[in-house]
Amino acid sequence: MKVAVISNPRHRTGDLIEFMLLRAVHTFHHFVPVDLLVVEGELGEAEEGFLSELFRSMKHRKVDLPVVWLVRGGAESLPPAPERIPVNAEEVAPAALVERIRAAAGGFPEFHCSPFEATVAEFGADGSIRTGRCAMVVPAVPGVGDYHIHTRVAYCSENMDIPKALEMARLSNVGTIAFTEHSGQLYFCADDYWNGRYVWRTRGTEAGCRLFPRMAEYEKTLQEGESAGKFLHGFELDVDRNGDVALDAADRGLAQVRLGAVHHLAERFDPHIAARQFLFCTESLLKYGVNILAHPFRIFAWSGLPEPPELYEPVAELLKQYGVAAEINFHQNEPRLEFFDLCLKKGVKLSLGSDSHNLYEVGFFLPHFRFLTELGVMGRLDEVLFQFHDRKE
Repeated sequence: MKVAVISNPRHRTGDLIEFMLLRAVHTFHHFVPVDLLVVEGELGEAEEGFLSELFRSMKHRKVDLPVVWLVRGGAESLPPAPERIPVNAEEVAPAALVERIRAAAGGFPEFHCSPFEATVAEFGADGSIRTGRCAMVVPAVPGVGDYHIHTRVAYCSENMDIPKALEMARLSNVGTIAFTEHSGQLYFCADDYWNGRYVWRTRGTEAGCRLFPRMAEYEKTLQEGESAGKFLHGFELDVDRNGDVALDAADRGLAQVRLGAVHHLAERFDPHIAARQFLFCTESLLKYGVNILAHPFRIFAWSGLPEPPELYEPVAELLKQYGVAAEINFHQNEPRLEFFDLCLKKGVKLSLGSDSHNLYEVGFFLPHFRFLTELGVMGRLDEVLFQFHDRKE
């Protein structure tokens, strides 16, 4: 059995510790799986509704990780702690379980300050307890940027807010961030976008998808955020089946950073046709002049198709040819080491993207750094990571 313990969150109004708690819940549900999360100690001067985003996000993303609250302070109405918790072959009171882990770990780190560490304890069948720490923030590394962050304008935004996103990036040791909004969502209504009709029914034709212009709203959102700090902005560009990129010439001034992404396939039932279509749409984006190819190959899993490893070589070669970076992205996505290793061998730059739709995700690079470690490049990130000044105009 594995148990994670967060000690003394000590929230203060405006410190965004609630999103670090939310980050921990998602970490221990998906990236560092445990059987139970315990939050203990001082909750702090939490105002009413302080944890509402946490519970809402857990429900929205179907996170079923059990969380036990053993905290003091705050105005939250939290679920009562169970009287006993099964640990291997015995039943233990939650407070006693925490003290066992505390003794084995030699104390708990304070969660209310960087690097926002939790303790992870693994119980052996012989009664032994092995402990370690898991930080919610990666070490500060020069040149690390998050080039894939959405805004409140996105149809898929959960709670995005530019000033809070900038603060989350600062807390996460990420110096450069770019807000890159779905271009298709700024031209089409939600129903046409999510159902992929824009892929089949090209804009500007008699039978095309009707325009639902929202670019002015995106521009206003960026302008409202300028007083909170420096950031880059641009688009996650969508492309239709004809290879036409959804971005009008009049709107290109907002495209400092350009991500390209295949979000919908016109053909999803024949894997061979889908593979050819993906390759065509990908090259169309690269020809257009994107800086980064977002979440390569994710569309296949999202379309219920097997990922085609035979495309790794041609896509990596196209990225090399056009000087475009490959994005490491863990948002509902599992990047493949084989593809990114191939990119590295060809000299293709790698870009880190949180693909944030929720504030807890901004600058959350724990899985990305683990992936970079597996690739064997942590000692030379300055050589392999995309930097904004690397872009081609």
